[in-house]
Amino acid sequence: MTVWIIEPRDPLIIRDGRPFGPVPGARAVSLAFPFPSTTTGAVRTRDGLDAAGRFQPSEIPWVKNINVRGPLLVELDVGTGDVARWLVPAPADALLLDLEPADTTRAILKRLVPLQLPQGAKTDLPDGLMPVGMPRRDPHKPSSRVPRFWYWDFFEQWLRDPREYEVSLAKLGHDGPVREARIHVSIRPETQTADEERGALFQTRGLEFTHVPERRKLFGVRRLGLAVATDAPNLKSGIAPMGGERRLVFWRQSGETLPSIPDALKEKIAALRHCRLILLTPAHFEAGWKPAWLLEGREGVIPSLQAVVLSRCQTVSGWDFEKDKPKPTRRLAPAGTVFFLKLDGNGAAIKRWIDTIWMQCISDEKQDRRDGFGLAVLGVWDGQIHRMEV
Repeated sequence: MTVWIIEPRDPLIIRDGRPFGPVPGARAVSLAFPFPSTTTGAVRTRDGLDAAGRFQPSEIPWVKNINVRGPLLVELDVGTGDVARWLVPAPADALLLDLEPADTTRAILKRLVPLQLPQGAKTDLPDGLMPVGMPRRDPHKPSSRVPRFWYWDFFEQWLRDPREYEVSLAKLGHDGPVREARIHVSIRPETQTADEERGALFQTRGLEFTHVPERRKLFGVRRLGLAVATDAPNLKSGIAPMGGERRLVFWRQSGETLPSIPDALKEKIAALRHCRLILLTPAHFEAGWKPAWLLEGREGVIPSLQAVVLSRCQTVSGWDFEKDKPKPTRRLAPAGTVFFLKLDGNGAAIKRWIDTIWMQCISDEKQDRRDGFGLAVLGVWDGQIHRMEV
């Protein structure tokens, strides 16, 4: 697959489904980050354009078979515009605690693990799943400055060796695109001037794909973009509209590939026969939070789910251009969700299984996997169930 960079020229608006029309006081609010369906739709639309730049409806069956993985957030090189650093959503099994209230630059990184309940205790968790949390009480308070996205080098370290240590929040990651609000005025189509009679003002809140480090307000602004990997054969570099309000973005082919799994990490997972699976994009499962396709036996390995840590579900819909009607609303397991898995199989089989899962989509339906929902990576877990301190 080829990695493509999508760099918004203007603040990008990814509509959240609330009504927005030509009425005074209307507001168009963007989601905090695009769903895979947004970038996948943009890839397929661009691949299906003819020489005159018009999409061909006859291409719909073909473009729906195009595979897309992502989007992932990236920092861009100032000179080349290619990927300088990868960023991924913060994993749900990592908890950041304040060192002290006055220190807003550093935090303690804590690991959340499956817990053994005290004797006589019960939960309403389904399928015998174990609760996930800290084994022992910690007097520090959760940090209010938790980055939404982690740099890949810190994230890869968390996959290989999830342990407690102090971390610089600025070096760990940042919150990604910032929201920018703009006030607009209604324009008369016949004169192309402001409609002063109605005074129709409206507001849009889009995503500005830049990051300004807190200590470098005047210098060091970092360009951000979206990276997708796809097998689309007809994509071309250039400028095109995307998202709500058809804001302009630049498309360029990258010389990078999606991050590969370190050999040491693969060997460790195969030896432990347990792992953590972390979602990099939201996933859709027929049973809500619980995967089905992932737990099927393949490559001589049968995974079993031991515990899950996830935040509140996300809701996605959209517009079906083929059927010319809204898509049904669906609930997604959010990016950052962590599944603790036991792997029944020998070491060689587990290594083959790892290759079929790493940077692949693990949603239940094949079309959702093609659309980029449920992009996953793997991290170590020793299979140990920690005793909960009472």
